[in-house]
Amino acid sequence: MKKIFISLLGAFLALGAMAQPTFVSTTPANKNVVLEEYTGINCGYCPDGHKLANIFANANAGRVFLINIHQGSFANATPNYTTQWGNALAAQTGLNGYPSGTVNRRVFTGTNTALNRSEWAAKGPIVLSETSFVNVAAKSQIDMATRTLTVDVEVYYTGNADDNSNKLNVALLQNNVLGPQGGMTSNPGQVINGQYNHMHMLRHLITGQWGDELKVESGNIPAGTFFTKTYTYELPQDINDIPLMVKDLEIVVFVAKNNQVIYTGSACTPEIIKPEYGASITSYNVEDIPCSEYVNQSIKVLNIGNETITSMVIDTKIFGLSLTSEWEGSIASFETAEINLSVLEVQEGIDNELQANIITVNGKPNISSVDKTLFKPLAGQNGVTLNLKLDRYGSETTWTLKNSSGGLIKSGGPYTDGTTGRLQVIDLEVTESDCYTFEIRDKYNDGINAGYLVGGYTIVDGDGKTLVVSDGKFTTSQTKGFGYGDYIGIEEVLVEKNVSVNVYPNPVRDIANLEISLNSSSDAAIQVVDMLGRNIIDLGTKSMKAGQNTIQLNTSNLNNGMYFVKVSTDNGVISKKITVS
Repeated sequence: MKKIFISLLGAFLALGAMAQPTFVSTTPANKNVVLEEYTGINCGYCPDGHKLANIFANANAGRVFLINIHQGSFANATPNYTTQWGNALAAQTGLNGYPSGTVNRRVFTGTNTALNRSEWAAKGPIVLSETSFVNVAAKSQIDMATRTLTVDVEVYYTGNADDNSNKLNVALLQNNVLGPQGGMTSNPGQVINGQYNHMHMLRHLITGQWGDELKVESGNIPAGTFFTKTYTYELPQDINDIPLMVKDLEIVVFVAKNNQVIYTGSACTPEIIKPEYGASITSYNVEDIPCSEYVNQSIKVLNIGNETITSMVIDTKIFGLSLTSEWEGSIASFETAEINLSVLEVQEGIDNELQANIITVNGKPNISSVDKTLFKPLAGQNGVTLNLKLDRYGSETTWTLKNSSGGLIKSGGPYTDGTTGRLQVIDLEVTESDCYTFEIRDKYNDGINAGYLVGGYTIVDGDGKTLVVSDGKFTTSQTKGFGYGDYIGIEEVLVEKNVSVNVYPNPVRDIANLEISLNSSSDAAIQVVDMLGRNIIDLGTKSMKAGQNTIQLNTSNLNNGMYFVKVSTDNGVISKKITVS
C-alpha cells in the first residue's frame, strides 16, 4: 500500500508585516487563463482538442496554462490515466461530449462552463484582456533522496477582492507520458514511434478537490493582502500503476472564487535536488512461471544521483531470506533501466512475501526497497472451468487452451456483441496431468476491459480453487498458464546414477562449460530448455567417451533467467539447472 503524506503550512500576513512578497509580483496585471480539458484515451476527437489547446497556449506563452483531465467513459481503459478528482470537476461543467474544456471555469453563454474545443481560442482572449485583482506565483523543488516535493506559493492582492474567502489550488501535472490514444493521427506532433505523448496530464491535486482557503476575518479581502503557503507531498513511485517520472512534472497554481470561477493562475517546473549517488526502484515485477516452483523477477531502476551508476548490489528477500546478486552496467543520471534478477523459488498455495532492495550503488550504501505479495496457486484437480465475462464487443474475442506439447485442447469465440449474455461458463475438458496454456485474443487490440463494459475471466478447478485470474486489461492478447493433476513441471533430476553433469560458471553470462561424465561411452543428445520445458538450444547428438567430456555452451543470446541443460544418453538422462545473468 502506498503512503502519501501531505503537510500544509500557511500564513496570512498583511503587507508591511514580517513576511513580504519575494517572487510574486505586486504590480497589477491582467488575468491568466487556466484551460482544463476533459479527455480520454478512447476519445477519437481528443487529440485534435490537444492540438488546438497547444496552439492557443503557444500563442500566449506564459499566460495560458493547460490541465488535461482524463475522465469519463472514454478514459475508463488501460492504462488508467484517471484521478480521484476528475469526476467531481467534470460534474460541475455541464459537459455533454469529449473533448470539452473550461476557460477559468467561466460561464460565457447559457448556464454551463463547458466549451467545445472550437471555442477555447475565442473565449480565452476575453479573460486575458481583463484586469486581475490578485497575482499568484509558485516555486518548487524535489528532494530525490526522499522523493519529497515542496511547493512555495505566494498570493498578492493588488486590488480589493469581491469576497472574504478565495481558494488556492495546487495541481501536479506530468508531461511525456507515452501510451495509447484514439485518433492520434489528428495530432501527429504528439506521436512518437506509434505511441501518443500525453502532456499536461493531471496526476494529483495537492490542495484537495477544491483548494485551500484564503480568508480574512471580516469583509472582502482588501488590496495589499499577502498570503504565503508551503505544501509538501511525498511523491509515490506511481499512481494507478503509471510511473510518476520526476523529471516530467509540472506545477500549476490558481486562485478561484469558489469551486467555479478561477481568477488567474501560473505555473512552475520543480528544481530537482539530487545526491551524488543514488538509485530508486520504480517498479518490482514478478512473473509466474506456470507449472514450476519459480517466478521470474525484474526491477526498474531510476538513477536519482548526479553520477552514472556502474554497479549495484541487489537483494531479494522471500519471507526474510535473502538472495543477493551483483549488477554491472551503465545508467546515466535520471535514466531508467530494467534489470532482470535471478529466478526465485517460491511456495505454492500461499501468499509469498517478497521484497527487492538496492543495497549499494557504486560501492556506496543505498536505501530503496519495494514489497510485493505473490500467491502461486497449486495445480488444479477434478476438472477445470473457464468463467469468461465479455465486454460489449464479444465478436472481437477468441481464445485457445493448449497442452505443453502445443496441442489444442479447446477453443472459443468469437461471441455475440451486446450487453446481455456476456458471462460464458465453459468446461475446458481438462483430464490429463499437464501444464496448460490459455491465450485470449482481442481483434480490436484493447482487451475486454477498456471502457466498453467491464470484462475479465477466471479459471477454477472442480474444488473451487482459482488457478488463473485476469481483469481483462490487455491489448492484443494475454497468455496465462496453469498446472493440472500430478504435473510438477521441469525440475533438476537424475534418472540414472551413471551420468553426471557439471556446469560452470553458474550463473553464466556468455559461455558455459558443460562437464559430462559417463561410466561408458555413449552418444548424448544435449538441449537447453526453459522453465516450461520448451527447447531453446539444441546442440544435437554428440559422441561421448567414458569419463569426463567438456563442451562449451554459448548463452549470449539467451535472456536473463533460469534454464535447464538436458543431457540424454544410453546410460541415463539428467537435467541441470543454470542461471543466465
